[in-house]
Amino acid sequence: MRLIEIYNITGSVTLRTADPQDTPEINLRFFKKHGSADLSELVAATKLLRQTWLAAGNGAAPFQELHPCPGEVGKTNCTDGAQAEFTKLQAWSHHATSTCAIGADNDPMAVLDSKFKVRGVLGLRVVDASAFPRVPGAFPVIPTLMLSQKATADILADAKKD
Repeated sequence: MRLIEIYNITGSVTLRTADPQDTPEINLRFFKKHGSADLSELVAATKLLRQTWLAAGNGAAPFQELHPCPGEVGKTNCTDGAQAEFTKLQAWSHHATSTCAIGADNDPMAVLDSKFKVRGVLGLRVVDASAFPRVPGAFPVIPTLMLSQKATADILADAKKD
């Protein structure tokens, strides 16, 4: 039963039940566009990593790979197809950002105003990495910290007004 489903260009979030404690279904739609080419590149990168490990010799190798090709590196017979399928099924983004963008009042894609308030929802603010209009780089921790400091100042200033 789908209660609420939110779609954007890259994925969806679906509430499975009315219970707010239940985990939603999140589909980031990885590999939807150019998926075969992306997966081929990821398999090639994984192979390069294995070759590098083997070339490093003692101290770095041998080690036991857990997945997608369990066993000692360089001594397993794991197909490209198996590696691609594993990557496709296990891919996730631990740096997911920019799903609830902050922006100008005339920006139709901006969900948040400059004070992190959700437009059209009274009393709700979003203060996390989803507020970025674009992914802030490969390591969004520091930009998120800066964003939260600004939001803290805004929230405290609004609290003093009340």
